[in-house]
Amino acid sequence: MHGSTPVINVIGGRDAEYADLNIEILRGVPFRWARLSTTNVTGTLRWFKQSLTLSNIVAELYGGHGAGAGYLDFRPVGHDCDFDFSFAVTNINLHLLAADLSTNKNNLEGRLSGDVFVTNASSADWHSWNGAGRAQVQDGLLWDVPMFAFMSPVLNTVSPGLGNSRAKDAAAQFIITNGVITTDSLLIRSTTMRLQYAGTVDLQQNVNARVTAQLLRNLPMIGAMVSWVLSPVGKIFECHVTGQLSEPVVTPIYIPKILLVPLHPFRSLEGLFTSPATNAPAQPVNDLNF
Repeated sequence: MHGSTPVINVIGGRDAEYADLNIEILRGVPFRWARLSTTNVTGTLRWFKQSLTLSNIVAELYGGHGAGAGYLDFRPVGHDCDFDFSFAVTNINLHLLAADLSTNKNNLEGRLSGDVFVTNASSADWHSWNGAGRAQVQDGLLWDVPMFAFMSPVLNTVSPGLGNSRAKDAAAQFIITNGVITTDSLLIRSTTMRLQYAGTVDLQQNVNARVTAQLLRNLPMIGAMVSWVLSPVGKIFECHVTGQLSEPVVTPIYIPKILLVPLHPFRSLEGLFTSPATNAPAQPVNDLNF
């Protein structure tokens, strides 16, 4: 512990107007916050008057690495604090991360890298969050994520195994505006298909997105041509996704109800657009009751 000046009245809270304290974590220690944990973290904490600055934060977590910084201002009288932060991760094991974030068994696989920064935010209102970021998953198995899982059984009706193929990569860039995360570039690529998402999700996990499947788009040499030929078929898999991230509601865009009636033996199309990851009974797609 190193202090640039003598510590005076280091009592915390809003009365610590003269606090001046530096804490340097030189030897890595375990740390846990909410459901997230790290096995080894180092960095510098600077408490000055009614603010806390985090700098040079480096951590080993979930088989990968993270680094970040942040600032918390405790002067507001109507709420806990205002803050900003940035954080980047490399080579995070998705399975280990999901095990901490959820009590359910998961089959997620892959390696996550990316970064996020929040330029200003308030603990009083999630609408105050603004920032941006990017994320990429390599060699991923993502069908346990409800946002993606609903498409798996649908594609498996076209060809067994088509909807369970491993993603070669998944990537997205996003911005955060008033607590709403927006992307038009979430792309999941596998050998047999390409899924593209465009839309929003807010910090309360409300999603509003459009997903398009391009079948066989990534086949070597002929993928673009084959995908173009199959583009009318691909319209069947174009959907509107709403509801909560954990239980998305999926509505096919180009399949009028009257056209689904002749598919009676195939009527499970209605049930196929549900997420097996929720472990809940299948619910009918909105406005597609038979």
